[in-house]
Amino acid sequence: MTQIIVVDDDNTNSSLIKMLLELDGFSVEACEDQDKAEAAATAQTQAFVIDCHLARGRSGLDLLRAIRAGETNAAMETAVIITSGDYRREEESMSAGANLFLLKPYPPNDLSEAISNLLNQGGGQ
Repeated sequence: MTQIIVVDDDNTNSSLIKMLLELDGFSVEACEDQDKAEAAATAQTQAFVIDCHLARGRSGLDLLRAIRAGETNAAMETAVIITSGDYRREEESMSAGANLFLLKPYPPNDLSEAISNLLNQGGGQ
């Protein structure tokens, strides 16, 4: 089963994403911040869905950079989708190594399709 980590400080949003992805057959762990996501990451993690704006002024891009730098237990090439309500974050997200940027709000099935497409194209492990 595909293992996904969703990182979002909005518990309602992360719970909804988790439920919808699980209905599509993914195994999902929801984390509210970078520290919990790093602790949850393993060599079996196949994708991250990371909100760009996290609590306490933290950025999801910091986690993205840590993944790409090999500073987590996930593989450096693990698929990463950055989400944000601010379209101006797309260029920075892609430059930092995101595989995909999704502008919020997005249709729920777009996320499942994006993860499946990335994994089928070799994004992630």
